[in-house]
Amino acid sequence: MKERLWTRDFLLLCVVNFFMFSGFFVLLPTLPIFVVEALGGREDQVGLIIGIFTVAAVLARPASGVWLDLWGRRRVMIWSLALFVMASSAYLAAFSLIFLLLLRFFHGAAFGMSTTAAATVVADRVPSSRRGEGLGIFGTSTMLAMTVGPALGMALLRHGSYSLLFLVGAGLAVLAFLLSFPIRYPVAEAPPEEEVRGLKRWIEVRAVPYSVSLVGPAIVYGGVVSFISLYAIELGNPQMAGGYFVVYALALVLSRVVSGKIYDRRGPDYAVLPGFLLYLLGLLALGFAGGPVLFYAGAGLIGFGYGAIQPSVQALVIGAVPAKRRGAATATYFIAMDAGIGLGSFILGLVAGWWGYRSIFLAGSLFVLASMAVYRWARGISRKEEGERKAA
Repeated sequence: MKERLWTRDFLLLCVVNFFMFSGFFVLLPTLPIFVVEALGGREDQVGLIIGIFTVAAVLARPASGVWLDLWGRRRVMIWSLALFVMASSAYLAAFSLIFLLLLRFFHGAAFGMSTTAAATVVADRVPSSRRGEGLGIFGTSTMLAMTVGPALGMALLRHGSYSLLFLVGAGLAVLAFLLSFPIRYPVAEAPPEEEVRGLKRWIEVRAVPYSVSLVGPAIVYGGVVSFISLYAIELGNPQMAGGYFVVYALALVLSRVVSGKIYDRRGPDYAVLPGFLLYLLGLLALGFAGGPVLFYAGAGLIGFGYGAIQPSVQALVIGAVPAKRRGAATATYFIAMDAGIGLGSFILGLVAGWWGYRSIFLAGSLFVLASMAVYRWARGISRKEEGERKAA
């Protein structure tokens, strides 16, 4: 009998995740405007204030993974969301660049903790036989927030004020916090003390090979998001940038649903390897684009490819460790993804400076190929370990 996926807890987790990410994305396109117009900041200060959020999130993830495994899912989830609410509300008092910089660090740490907690809890709650499908659907709530959040933020600026923008952001965080209480959290078995010392306390070593296989696509994602608008301008059609994100988001959502079912029924290779190939084709389409046809084709192929790779790798990471170490494993996975996205804008920005925007997509294909090789290596390790367990 097919195990049930759509439970009350799963639905609540998806809604909590949507509100949490919406609170983040509502500020993503609007905060730079606030820094320049309201606080008189410079472009380099905008970059620092935006970037320190990711740095804090990456730093917070290892600790949150350990706390999830040692202190329990419920305590860490609710407390991290409480910190997220406090940070989101504090933007109403942000009247200086120094205060905003410190707030962004605090907000990023709370975001890193709460997103790691939510992803760990949903991994506990989805049936193992439907893990690919469940994590894919859960990730769709993030994609919806990515679509709704920026549009809502810009609309609030056009028709409201910064105060209204920050109030709405705080309100979204409060909704996520309140809806986290009815969720029934699993009681995870705490790992023995000797298992959580040294490096294993912060990073789940067994999750590293699969997590590293996500770095290449994440690097390219970070670079594409940073420079796709400038590339559209270079091609003489700035409006294509907006269309890119619409096509990308639609393909991503469709891919997460389809690839998750393929993962569960046929196995990870049937979802991940085609995902890498589609991602490569999308980059080539963008690299040779001269107009909207190849430009939008690239958006769709990259969206479908990334949508197949990301939740499938996350499911493999979760499956590679016992339940009592899922917090650390989830943190390891997110660290790899965050590091890739953060490096992407820097590395591919250098590439763009040397050879132009078109070279970003052609150079990015090398990162994707390298990650595909890492994935094959990680699968080889998994098969070897499975064979040894069966032989024992």
